[in-house]
Formats: sequence, C-alpha cells, structure tokens
Amino acid sequence: MNGVTLRQLDYFLAVAKHGSVTAAATACHVSPGGISLALTELEAALGAQLLLRRRAKGATLTPAGRWVADRALPIVQDLGELMHAAKQMQGQLIGPLRIGCFTTLSPWMMPRIIEHFAANHPAVDIEMVEGSSDQLQERLLAGELDLCFMYSLHVSTPVDVQTIAPVRLQLLLSPDHPLAAQEEVELRDLAGEPAAVLALRPASDLVETILRNAGFEPNIKWRSTSVETIRSLVARGQAYSVLMGRPLGDRTYEGLPLAYRRIKDDLPENAVVAAYAAGTKPSLKNRTLIEYCRNEFSDRSPVQ
Repeated sequence: MNGVTLRQLDYFLAVAKHGSVTAAATACHVSPGGISLALTELEAALGAQLLLRRRAKGATLTPAGRWVADRALPIVQDLGELMHAAKQMQGQLIGPLRIGCFTTLSPWMMPRIIEHFAANHPAVDIEMVEGSSDQLQERLLAGELDLCFMYSLHVSTPVDVQTIAPVRLQLLLSPDHPLAAQEEVELRDLAGEPAAVLALRPASDLVETILRNAGFEPNIKWRSTSVETIRSLVARGQAYSVLMGRPLGDRTYEGLPLAYRRIKDDLPENAVVAAYAAGTKPSLKNRTLIEYCRNEFSDRSPVQ
C-alpha cells in the first residue's frame, strides 16, 4: 500500500468512469501510456487485477476493481477538498462555483461576475445556470447550486438571502401610447388594454397580482419567456408591460424606441438578492462573490 499515489487513483477512476484508457487519457490530458503505467503500478501495489483491458473493447472493472473504485472515490474527493482548503488558507480561491441567475438578471450580472473572477480569482471555475426563480430554488435546495441571484419577491422556499441592490417595477409603453406623455402612470388607467407578461414563475404571478390590486382584471394577451420579445411587442404598440430590467438605450433589438414610466401605485419593496440554502454558512467563494456584487451593483441596479 505504500506505493499507492493520488495520481494512480485519479487515473484508475478516470478509466472506470470513461470506460477505456484512451478516453481517460483524453479527459486527464495525458498520454495513454501514462495511464497504462499508472494502472500497472496500482495493480502491483495492491496485488490485485483491477481492470480487464481488451483491445477495441475498452476496459471493465473486475470485482476487485469495483471494490477499490468505491473506496478510492471518497479518498480522492477528500484529498481534493484538503488541497482546496490549504490554498484558501493561503488566501487563494479555487475550485467550482455554481451560480444560478434569474433569466432576466443574467445579462446584467453574469458577464461582469465572470470577468471579475477571471481577472482576480482565475482558479475559480464558474458554472452558470439560468432559469426561473422557481427552478433555481429547486436546484439550490437539491444541492446543485452554491447560490443564486433572483428578486426578493420571488423567494418562496426556505433559503437565506443577502440583499444586493434595491429595484422597482416600471411600466413599459410604446412612445405613441397616450399615457407615455406622463412621467408617472396609475395602473388603473390601463384597464382593458392588452398586456404582455414574462412567462416565468413567479414573475408572472407577481405582475398579475399587482395589476389586480390596481382594481381590474388584467387582459393578458401575450406571454413570453423572452424579455426582448415582450419589449418588441410593446414598441410596436401591441401591448403594455410591467418589467423590472431596463437596458441602456431604451430601444429594442431592431432599434424601435420604448417609453419607460414610473408606476404611481404603491408597490411592494423588492431587491436583487443572493440566496443560499437556509442554515448553511456561505463559503469563502460565496462571500467573495456577494461582496463583489454589492460593490458593483448596489448603485447600478437594473431599475433605480
């Protein structure tokens, strides 16, 4: 057993996962000869045949190989965590960071986050997951995400949150709409008119509730998972919308102008938040990410 090394176990597990020496070599960025040598050394150290290797048929685990693989995997994972912890104690951030982001927030937040970490923490491997707030919270609670960014009014599960930036819904109109001449608009003035809403829950539920609270049943004519589709429908005078984000320029993809107006009604307070599983202590990577986002976005929220 004194001859067993982490490299040998890594290569053995790679062959077990990928089913051949060649595929394992590609995954590990080494030569097939290097993989074969490590396997031979490992089998000699353990005194057992771990793999059946057949030309053109790949490699399969022997019963002894399955036994070793089951025990080697947690050893390799634990050693990897130990190495990460040692580097973090030296002030380095390293390893995967799985970030979820509500679809409409992602263009505003994720490119800057990725650029910042690439420049300042290059050993952090960011995985980006976009989706509805409901989907992100499911994945967060399943342990598939480290944290996610969404709106505070979308939180519907037992998660802990930290505020990144305050936000407020705005009314989106065609510049030719009669109400576009006003700086502030009461929602009741839109009763009966066709609306286009974001087809992502719970965002759609929130907007519809706000419209009903204004005293009328909204006429939802269009639903889309794309904010840009909604913006284009509004610009062409086919509907109004109530949205959170406001890209620079107030124009659609095709260059048509839009009119954003403040909603005069009382609206529930809302904010962009970082959410993570309730009761968990944020890792150093999470804390670094949250601190950066607060500094970067607190004065530049998508809607002031």
